[in-house]
Amino acid sequence: MGLESNIALVVASLDLKLVQLLRDAIRTTDLAGARASGGGNLAPTPEILPRRHFVPEPLIENRRHIHPQTLYEARPVIHPQPRVVEPPPPICPPAEPISHLTKSPFVPPWKVMPWENPPQPALKIKVIKLRPDIVRKGSLIDCFL
Repeated sequence: MGLESNIALVVASLDLKLVQLLRDAIRTTDLAGARASGGGNLAPTPEILPRRHFVPEPLIENRRHIHPQTLYEARPVIHPQPRVVEPPPPICPPAEPISHLTKSPFVPPWKVMPWENPPQPALKIKVIKLRPDIVRKGSLIDCFL
């Protein structure tokens, strides 16, 4: 054991002695204050009271009944008076029928029967014969496993 451990032991014992002196001083002050106030005890004595007991008296009342009365309210009746509506004056004269555009160059589809339509050429679907690259994508990773 060196000199440093002896010094640490002395410092620790002095700290312990200081704490003991402080506790003794606090205890002495508390006891002196208790004697001055007239009691020897520091804590007040607990007061034990009997438990309160409540017995309610039963109160029986009649059932409440509601008897609604019918109420008739007179509403105002409004009889509309017949009114004569005059047509508004014409803003512009009526348009004359156009005779040279009665025949349209287009025939609506509901006027032509399906068997009267000439057969339409079959649609050609483009088929790609090249295999996609997705099949070969995992092969390089599998080599390194």
